Amino acid sequence: MAHKNMKKQQPDAAFGRFCRGFSPLASLLGICLTLAALTIMSHSAQAAPPYASIVIDAHNGRILQAHRAEQSRHPASLSKLMTLYLMFQDIENGRLKPDTKIKISHNAAAQPASRLGLRAGDTITAREAVRALIVKSANDVATAVAEHMAGSEKKFAREMTRKARQLSMFDTVFVNASGLHNKRQKTTARDMARLAARLLKRFPHFEPFWNTRYFDHDGKRYYSHNRLLGRLPGAIGMKTGYIRAAGYNIASVVERGGRRVIAVVIGGRSVAGRDNRVVSLVERHLRRASKAYHKSGISKRQHRLAAAWGATPQAVNKANRAARAEEARAWQIQVGAYRAAASAHSRLAHVRGATGATLAAAKPVTNKSERNGEAIYRARFANLSQAQAYNVCDMLKAAQAGRSAACVPIAP
Repeated sequence: MAHKNMKKQQPDAAFGRFCRGFSPLASLLGICLTLAALTIMSHSAQAAPPYASIVIDAHNGRILQAHRAEQSRHPASLSKLMTLYLMFQDIENGRLKPDTKIKISHNAAAQPASRLGLRAGDTITAREAVRALIVKSANDVATAVAEHMAGSEKKFAREMTRKARQLSMFDTVFVNASGLHNKRQKTTARDMARLAARLLKRFPHFEPFWNTRYFDHDGKRYYSHNRLLGRLPGAIGMKTGYIRAAGYNIASVVERGGRRVIAVVIGGRSVAGRDNRVVSLVERHLRRASKAYHKSGISKRQHRLAAAWGATPQAVNKANRAARAEEARAWQIQVGAYRAAASAHSRLAHVRGATGATLAAAKPVTNKSERNGEAIYRARFANLSQAQAYNVCDMLKAAQAGRSAACVPIAP
């Protein structure tokens, strides 16, 4: 975190030196103050990416809610929805088999997080690649897939944009397969909802993929970034994403009582804020969706494809039950961070007292770390389930817990 703070301070320091150099000239004071104000405004704009949202009826595409849904935004890892669309096409036409080896190039290995950390020369199967894109949102895998399928990521991105036009996504341009920042890579909330709807309709046999909670690779288990799975009743999943320019993004599908909606949020300030917004939108608008939703028919060939790729509901549900059992008591919540250990212990005692029996089985933990050369003591409760973590944080925020209501669920 220290390097981010240094970057933020550099422009301010430059303005300060400029102003000090002309301190005898009072007439320049106003200019210096204006420049400093513009710098602060610039930082604020960077810290608050523009927000947009949309909720559509998955049955007929009717818009149930929209806020700036046609304004240009950065897609972040929602771009991988199109990467997966093109992968699913190649799976259907036989170009990709479950055990197809995808080689990791130097370019792919150099991609920044989120990533699997694959090295140049390594390989990953196409079956693993699909899960790595959905669950881990791995940028190194996205680049490797693009290079495998099109020869280069640049050519693959052009194909992504061509497909976007075919799907009536006229406000979307793709520049890479991962969603890593590029100022030319743009979309809208409406286009992303349209892509999600098309994925569900065109590839109904691969729908269980979206609900995948984890996958294993090279002896390591990776859990889904989508925290709405298991938290929001009826959540089927889809894709999350984050880059600084975009904020926290998500495309989520929720089905309940015969109704199904697709909710897209772009520009969330935090994971929790984004997820809470989706929950609010779904609870408010799902009841307005048509009850006539039905899945597209699945042919025998599609059933066989789904089984070969491990995308049957039975296979995914069995794996998810195992993941839930493993995750059951592995969550934590952080209720504060302090410069003194005594303050962290005091906060833990206060929160336990405020929540009564709710945290009786939780384990208080004080983790020491460093920030800008200073010791920081993080006050946490461990040994929680995902539901408990979110419920306790919701409770603390509602009651204010006597002090700050800061509470962050931490996944295993």
